[in-house]
Amino acid sequence: MNDPDSTDHLRDRLDRAAPPPPDLAALGAGAETSGRRRRARRRGAVVAAAALAVAAAVVVPVVVGGDDAPGRTADADPTPSVSASPSPTVSEPTGGDTAPPACLPAAEVGRTELGGDAVWARFCPGREGFTIPAEVPADALTSHLDALDDLLLVADRSQPRDCYPLSSRTYRLQVGYADGTVAQISGPTDPTCLGRLDGAEGRVSGRPGLGVFGTVMAAFGEQVAEMLPALPAVDRPALACPADPRNPASVDSENPAVRVPAWNLGTRAVMNAPATAVTGILCRWPVGEEAVQPTVTRLTPGQAERVRIGLHAVAGGMADCAGSPRPTYTAVVEDASGTRRAVTMIDSECGTVVGGSNGYGLGFPWLDR
Repeated sequence: MNDPDSTDHLRDRLDRAAPPPPDLAALGAGAETSGRRRRARRRGAVVAAAALAVAAAVVVPVVVGGDDAPGRTADADPTPSVSASPSPTVSEPTGGDTAPPACLPAAEVGRTELGGDAVWARFCPGREGFTIPAEVPADALTSHLDALDDLLLVADRSQPRDCYPLSSRTYRLQVGYADGTVAQISGPTDPTCLGRLDGAEGRVSGRPGLGVFGTVMAAFGEQVAEMLPALPAVDRPALACPADPRNPASVDSENPAVRVPAWNLGTRAVMNAPATAVTGILCRWPVGEEAVQPTVTRLTPGQAERVRIGLHAVAGGMADCAGSPRPTYTAVVEDASGTRRAVTMIDSECGTVVGGSNGYGLGFPWLDR
């Protein structure tokens, strides 16, 4: 099963057999929304049936031991060539030459403890064609490195049930220290999940409510935010709920000066929401009443930032479940530059998510309902 040639052959066959992703409007129009006897079948994002079929062959190694098999150097590619911004400061990480231009091969990574004088951190892209690497910045983190002090090696190796293969997107993070050593941490993105430090016993925890992935993504958001010009409040329209919660992108807005390079599913991309969220709202519709005016509550800056981070880690998949009376929610968040993103959680339909870097998926643990 782990033979690379047979894996590639299987993936090619499945790619040819898999249908294209469904249209979001059609997905919403055809969804069953309520009733104890009704059943909802949902397909999430890019994973779908084909990705699940190859999961045993190619996904498990990502979660257990990082994106690449031992000895591979799949991350030798340079930083993506995606234009970062009309303003060159957005494309250049602060700190300049303190970080290598790409993730290091396995032979150069071996630090088995955390703590000390970290000088850079970098998310690795993941192997192209894998179904679950999260969307991550292509640049290195060279400021706000105090966030790395919150990554702690803990003796408890137990994981919540939802932190195993196919339940979450994944990340691989390298942290460089002043003494020249480099540590590598990998694991599921969900905020309750623990990471794995290569070569060490135990697991790695992050800030409460953020986990390892969220802790470092928050620091990246701060690094980008301080390089962007803030949009005056007078120029920003009020946050609003979408008329159709199944089309959250209808209330998205862009600051054209913000184009930060990223990796998504191992391929080059422009980052979906790169800077720290500073405000947000939560819209709530009772089940089966998505045409009515929603109830709106204001999110705290911390809640808005967790939603922004979660947009980069919406997990795809398939589910069969009975309909439930749970509401539908849309969270709308915005950064100081005016970039605005929305994501919808249809909890009555197997936790279907519409929005994020993949367009749709299942489950959104980044917002307490």
